[in-house]
Amino acid sequence: MDRHIKSDDQVDWADFHSPEESWRTRLLGDLSAQYAIPRYVQLFIDTFGASEGLRLLEVGAGNGEVPLQIRDLAPACVGRYWVTELFREGTRWLDQQGLCACAADAQRIPFADNSCDAVISFDVLHHVSDPYLMAKETVRVSRGRLLLVESNGLSLGRKLMELTPGHRAAGERSYTPQQYRAFFAAACRLTRFEIKPFLFPFPGGVPPALLPALIAFNRVIEKTPFFRWQCSNVSIQIEFGQ
Repeated sequence: MDRHIKSDDQVDWADFHSPEESWRTRLLGDLSAQYAIPRYVQLFIDTFGASEGLRLLEVGAGNGEVPLQIRDLAPACVGRYWVTELFREGTRWLDQQGLCACAADAQRIPFADNSCDAVISFDVLHHVSDPYLMAKETVRVSRGRLLLVESNGLSLGRKLMELTPGHRAAGERSYTPQQYRAFFAAACRLTRFEIKPFLFPFPGGVPPALLPALIAFNRVIEKTPFFRWQCSNVSIQIEFGQ
């Protein structure tokens, strides 16, 4: 690892998250609440909405902005929804909002083997020291399904952002689709690995009047050949055999 990049256990996440504003929202500003977070929620519904009563675990829930919206929707696919966060202050914030939370390192998840129908992770794996270990742990506790959103290592803009002090302090390291597949293929027999470009966000501080245009641009760029792979994130849907 680059000695200038912090590992996940060296990051003081209380400096990046607050009860009112996640690291994601700090980066995206108003675009987060108006577009990014609803897209995460819709991705969740699109992935699991045909099921009922699933036992779900979200690893690294931050300040809870995504699971709170899922809870408010009360979809039939949710039977139990557990969340974890690495730093204990974050776990306390999640508890205070009525989420079922525990403090946990994504590389050492304190759940029994096959205890969840699916594991969800939004913007976590690109922060951890050992992505192979996190992949192994999410596979271990799941009964065969994973949903992730991660940084896109093919995006030039994303790679440039990771050179900035804030992103380096947060330990961010994006990976290519082939690398993401390798992390999980080393842990299980993949029966499905689907990766798609997801979000082309702009930095925070964009004037509100420009948000509709930026949202429209996001919708178009994700479907535009070649350029879609310059989106800064990817969504990853995984199914595997036991």
